[in-house]
Amino acid sequence: MSTTPIGPSDASVSPRYAGIATVARLPRLEDVDHADIVVAGVPFDSGVSYRPGARFGPAHVREASRLLRPYN
Repeated sequence: MSTTPIGPSDASVSPRYAGIATVARLPRLEDVDHADIVVAGVPFDSGVSYRPGARFGPAHVREASRLLRPYN
C-alpha cells in the first residue's frame, strides 16, 4: 500500500500558478498502465470552420480547475 497522498497539491506549499497545469492540480502520472480512469484533454478544432477556438478548451478547463479546494 502506498503512503503517497492522493488529491490536489496543497496551495500553501506550492502556489496555484506554479508547475505543470493538470486537472484539479492532481499529480501528473507518466505510467498509466494500472489506472482505472484517465482524463486526457485533446484539443480538436476541426469540428466547425466558421467558429474556431475549441482547441483552447482543455487548457481552460485545467486553468479553471486550479481554483478547486478540498472540503469535508
